[in-house]
Amino acid sequence: MNTHIRFILFGAMCSALPLQARETDTLLIEAEQFSERGGWQVDTQFIETMGSPYLLAHGMGECVADASTSITVPGDGSYKVWARTMDWTEALEREGGAGRFSLSIGGTQVGGELGKGKGEWHWEEAGSISLKQGQTTLSLKDLSGFDGRVDAVLLSRSQGLRPPEKCLLEDRIAWKIPGAPLAVEDAGDFDLVVIGGGYGGLGAAISAARMGCKVALVQNREVLGGNGSSEVRVWAKGDLPPSEYLMADIVREISDSAQASPAAAEQFVDAKKEAVVKAEKNITLLLGHHAYGLEMKGEEIAAAKLLEVKTGKIKRVKGRLFADCTGHGFIGQWAGADLTMERKGRMGMSNMWMWKAEASPRSFREEPWMIDLSEKGFPYPQRHHAEWFWEGGFDSHPIKELEQTRDWNLLASYSAWNAIKNHGVYANRDPQEHANAKLQWLAYVGGTRETQQLIGDVVLSDADIEEKKEFPDACVLTTWSIDLHIPHPVYTKENPDRPFISKDIHRHAVDKRVGYPIPYRCFYSRNVPNLFMAGRNISVTREALGTIRVMKTIGMMGVAVGRAAAICKVHACLPRDVYRDHLDEVKTLWRMPGKQRFDSIDELRKSLGESTASTK
Repeated sequence: MNTHIRFILFGAMCSALPLQARETDTLLIEAEQFSERGGWQVDTQFIETMGSPYLLAHGMGECVADASTSITVPGDGSYKVWARTMDWTEALEREGGAGRFSLSIGGTQVGGELGKGKGEWHWEEAGSISLKQGQTTLSLKDLSGFDGRVDAVLLSRSQGLRPPEKCLLEDRIAWKIPGAPLAVEDAGDFDLVVIGGGYGGLGAAISAARMGCKVALVQNREVLGGNGSSEVRVWAKGDLPPSEYLMADIVREISDSAQASPAAAEQFVDAKKEAVVKAEKNITLLLGHHAYGLEMKGEEIAAAKLLEVKTGKIKRVKGRLFADCTGHGFIGQWAGADLTMERKGRMGMSNMWMWKAEASPRSFREEPWMIDLSEKGFPYPQRHHAEWFWEGGFDSHPIKELEQTRDWNLLASYSAWNAIKNHGVYANRDPQEHANAKLQWLAYVGGTRETQQLIGDVVLSDADIEEKKEFPDACVLTTWSIDLHIPHPVYTKENPDRPFISKDIHRHAVDKRVGYPIPYRCFYSRNVPNLFMAGRNISVTREALGTIRVMKTIGMMGVAVGRAAAICKVHACLPRDVYRDHLDEVKTLWRMPGKQRFDSIDELRKSLGESTASTK
């Protein structure tokens, strides 16, 4: 595999010509900034490829409540109106326009149905409307219940103006019109900037903060936990066997209590995770902030650029050290880190779902874009939920085509539900229960397993694990078997071009009672000197990824990284130096209980000095 691949995101190197317009002519309204979102959800998963968070009408077949916001019309006149949107089913070569919606200003609908016909993000012209200067209301009405989406709305009375085609965040800053992002604001300077609020990011931020480091924890959703949050609902797996190093302590503090995957939202304890973080005075928590780029100083990362989703503010967060806990490896990618990615046959994204039986019959609307499915096409959703194996995107690009992967998973789930509800598929189970059944929950935030690996000083392989190779810096215990997913050979026959049901292949069982210790050198970049990583993007082969990618294991990776960051602060050194010059000291920190706290680095430095003296 090529360890020097550089992935250039689609359009990232193409700058739009600045959109210059007088403030009295034009107004941009970002949909995610609407003051009243109604039933529409904010989606932040695809900013790297389409440029922005957007509003999603995820009604699972039932139209959601309107989204609305107050706008200030800059002057009297006739305004052209555009909405940036896409027909997501057309993008999947399924005609029918699933995500239809309409747009109104001041209570007057502008144009007709929008969101139908073009399978790529574009500015759809809604029509023209005569407006008076001053305050009025802009509203979005969901017309289908099937995941209509709106990125932004543009109003202009400037003759001949056309919205720009290039719409990545850097492009929008150059537009220079009201509503576009303004200049970058400073958001602070930290010892460690952790980007990604899943189990790895949580472990890194909490452990570093308790060692006295000043930490920024950046998460682009409003909840913590990543795949282990109530939005995705993958329960925390991996075991926490006895170990010389007490890194499991913090993981126990944040782990969920889920009885199934998926399960009810409250079982994923979002509030508990947030409370643990907010109890740490050394952590600045930046929920709803999306990292979209970096500022470099030589080979090192100097700052991360953030979008505050609710306000559209652009911020800069500076740091001495950074931890890539994004899962996708975006921070390493933007920094020019050595990385690798399987070209084909990766594990995919899961969008799980649940249903429930109610007291009276419930209908589900059949749509022309749904695919015809029989029992040969999908397994019955036992216990009223569709599990991890509802998984797609094996050969699709895990970044450039991620939105299509998520959308195909949604389409497959809707189609399966339609087959059960309207076509008698699996009628032998309980036809009366099916008649009364409704979709209770379907994840619109996908749980991704495999993107790209950032290369460290050690690339852990399946052979290392199977042969129990010993490393002097071995620290985090992995206990999951080597578990890789492939398209299910039975169910894929009905949809060979776009499989959405997977099968797990377990090659090697790691002893759960003792585990196999991952070396610390897998947790930092070999060529970006101040970059750590914790999560499924660490330095392993894709076979070894099959065992390290579960959440309790990832949480312990974060703890190891956070305490190594504290050693870096104590000695003003970099992650590689911890292994080379301070391995015994970091092992001392790894042995400390999770509740151990130091108010400052000076206090930690003093404790380490006393520990060293006591061992002489």
